[in-house]
Amino acid sequence: MKKGGKKFDDKISMGPTPIWYKARHPAVIKFSHKDLEKKGQQIISQMEAAKEKGMTVIFYSGIIGSIPGKEAMARKIMVTHIRFLKEQSVNTFIINPAEHGEPGMDADDLMFMWEIVQRSGLIDIWRFQSYDDIVKAFQIMKTKVPPEWVGKDATFSTGCTKEMKIALEVQKEHTEMQIIGPSQEKFLRRQEYGIGKMYDRRLDEIYAI
Repeated sequence: MKKGGKKFDDKISMGPTPIWYKARHPAVIKFSHKDLEKKGQQIISQMEAAKEKGMTVIFYSGIIGSIPGKEAMARKIMVTHIRFLKEQSVNTFIINPAEHGEPGMDADDLMFMWEIVQRSGLIDIWRFQSYDDIVKAFQIMKTKVPPEWVGKDATFSTGCTKEMKIALEVQKEHTEMQIIGPSQEKFLRRQEYGIGKMYDRRLDEIYAI
């Protein structure tokens, strides 16, 4: 390649690339795959113990962090409704994210850990939070449903949408497992917008180019 009568290489040397390391703040918690697998196995052990006692194992998926600034209320709603379910049913063991949180875990950590539990084959009933569940929780709390919760259900949660996909895959292997809650179509209709993926779909499309 020539320019101005001079030949030069296509590759242009930019010199050495500087690499800067920023030490992690002591308060930051990081979980390895081994850590998450161990935590998942601890929950599986509880499920196995419940099955040995003849209990029905229920996994409850619901909104936790999908409504900005309302995570504490989301957990309260879930815990309140699960307490109600336990009072209504006998011999059931209900697993849910609200009661098994871990400080410092981000969304990817949680999804990885829960997927280990969810694919264990020990779930008898996989229940996804419905709007009726949310209404019932507020009734128990003796308060009206706030505007931001009106009409909401598990289909508004990125994590729950991912979990519905996992639930359908698990059900193919364990056909006796029941799935209760909003229709599958309500979850799957949002996939084109990247809902249920732990990354920005647009970046994935740009990378493909």
